[in-house]
Amino acid sequence: MIKNPLFLSGIHKICKKFDLYLVDLWGVVHDGIKCNAEALKTLKILKKTSKIILISNAPRPNFIVKKFLIKMNFNKKYYHSLITSGDVTRNFLRANYKNKKIYHLGATKDNVLFKGLKIKKVSIEHADIVVCTGLASYDNLKKYNSVLKKIKKKKLLMICANPDLTVNRGNKLEFCAGSIAKMYKKMGGNVKYFGKPYKNFYDYCFSMINKNVKKSRTLIIGDNLDTDILGANTMKINNLFIWGGVHKAEIEKKNLGEFIINKNKYFPINFFQKELIW
Repeated sequence: MIKNPLFLSGIHKICKKFDLYLVDLWGVVHDGIKCNAEALKTLKILKKTSKIILISNAPRPNFIVKKFLIKMNFNKKYYHSLITSGDVTRNFLRANYKNKKIYHLGATKDNVLFKGLKIKKVSIEHADIVVCTGLASYDNLKKYNSVLKKIKKKKLLMICANPDLTVNRGNKLEFCAGSIAKMYKKMGGNVKYFGKPYKNFYDYCFSMINKNVKKSRTLIIGDNLDTDILGANTMKINNLFIWGGVHKAEIEKKNLGEFIINKNKYFPINFFQKELIW
């Protein structure tokens, strides 16, 4: 692990050090509306000599995310495989909650998470477990208080299929499942997370990858200190922090150098760039 944060004018400066790249999607490759042209260029070059695994806290199976990416003209020529927190959540539910009753807290579009699983979706009153994929139909977190109180009263375990607190869709800030799970925990509720920065997510990723790939030859690239960079440190893997993503507004109000130095105390950063560039 490299101890002190290093600014990179381009990833070509360090690419010979790594054989595997675990690359975050939202905030690095795209902003929810369009792709970052420099990031695509970089991935295309890296793919010639290295393994590119896209990692995402999307609470949906990877095939759904792939369809979303294709709409933005981002296809398989830029990467080898894609793993989502939805994939890891499905794997857990399949192994542990077969024929159980589940209350889904999230948008209708996320119903695909349960496709093919032998589970039954029910109301809170009849549920064995809660699976949270995000906000359902409104963006005011306070409106979830009454629902969470009902869940807490039943002492139900909440599975959080997306640990992210927020994302930027273009210039708009949106809340994610992690924000609801955080509220539930504050109430004293029990939450189990699947996705970055949790070890279960990276263990699943490496189980899908050639066992000969060394962690010392792996680089995690992401824009979120709380998930991407924390996850890299948890797994003792080098990281590249893209500061022009979810933390951009926060950083632009401060001095970049001071921000990096301060955050490095809590989220050790190895390399940093504003955006992923070659």
